[in-house]
Amino acid sequence: MNRPTSVRPNLGLGLALCAALLANMAGFSVFAALLPTLQAAWYLSNTEAGIIEGAFLIGYLGSVPFLVAMTDRRDARTIYLASTLLGVIGNLGTAFLGDGIWTGVVTRLIAGMGLAGTFMPGLKLLTERLHGIGGNRAIAFYMATFSLGASLSTILAGLIGHRFGWQAPFLVAGALGLLAIPLVLGNTTAQEKPVVVYQSLLRRLAIAWRNDTARGYSLAYGLHMWELYGFRSWLIAFLVMATTGSVAASADTSLTTWGGLVLFLGLPASIIGNEIALRIGRRRWLGFIMPASAVLSLAVGWSIDWPFATVLALLALYTVTVSADSATLTAGAVESATAELKGATMALHTLIGFAGASLGPLAAGGLLDLFGADTRLGWVIAFAAMGIVAGFGPTLIRRPS
Repeated sequence: MNRPTSVRPNLGLGLALCAALLANMAGFSVFAALLPTLQAAWYLSNTEAGIIEGAFLIGYLGSVPFLVAMTDRRDARTIYLASTLLGVIGNLGTAFLGDGIWTGVVTRLIAGMGLAGTFMPGLKLLTERLHGIGGNRAIAFYMATFSLGASLSTILAGLIGHRFGWQAPFLVAGALGLLAIPLVLGNTTAQEKPVVVYQSLLRRLAIAWRNDTARGYSLAYGLHMWELYGFRSWLIAFLVMATTGSVAASADTSLTTWGGLVLFLGLPASIIGNEIALRIGRRRWLGFIMPASAVLSLAVGWSIDWPFATVLALLALYTVTVSADSATLTAGAVESATAELKGATMALHTLIGFAGASLGPLAAGGLLDLFGADTRLGWVIAFAAMGIVAGFGPTLIRRPS
């Protein structure tokens, strides 16, 4: 494997893959951003809405072990390009066919499968070409781009959906997804994999699981994703409740814009968090930031009827604490893996992570149905469930990196 020899190609590759990730994520937050509107249009309960949001993550979860582990034996670029097309199909399917829980589940499931073959395989493209501190920072920027993608997707949904109808953002997302193809083709070349003795997927995942250090980071990542995706999925509904006193559909486009801006803070938080971890140690940083986020989650739910500026400030701070561990957890798992098992380790990492991500939105929706989405108690319990679970993450990382 030839290592890069100049800074310019490395920079170009990193920027191209970050841009491609943004294109593939255009439809990522649309359902959550338009949740009150879609609940009314599709006659969904909070639990059913959580099921549809979870379906996207289940699609990711069900396919990521195969697609990411496959990059150990096949060119990640091929997997990336095919999965991009799958994501486009999923977003266009929601636009043309979505009308209730079952069509929503199927089309969002397909879109999730598409992201499974682009997000981590894109990271694999980076780790195969960049090494050392530069590689670590490339991981941090790439992972942070995920937060930017979620933010831009939220803003896109509000600006387009409230003006042209809920179908429009999904149509635009499908079109933008196609832009990822020339970005990847123009900045990467086909790469042959060395011939190795074939091992089954389960065998390689089992070997990756026995890596104590990587496993600890991955388990903590699963708790982190429970909190992060629960928060992202219900953020706009929370803002609607905070401004109107109800979770009924709102045509206030500014709420999705504010939500997108809040989520944008996840990008610098993830990068800065990784830099802090490089200086003070990963375990020390995670031992501070994950419990801090758990404590802050209690205040967020309680703030439901506070002044809007105060609510936004609290949500912004919570976004920082929720996101500041993301790149650190992923870098810890990836760098703890052996070269021949990086794909399998990344597959296990995302499998565990998106298992937590699939359950977070559903758990929050179920708690809101149980305790009342129009009450402070319901939101306090929902946010507490997000944060307190993640707060136990550092206890799972038993060995220093």
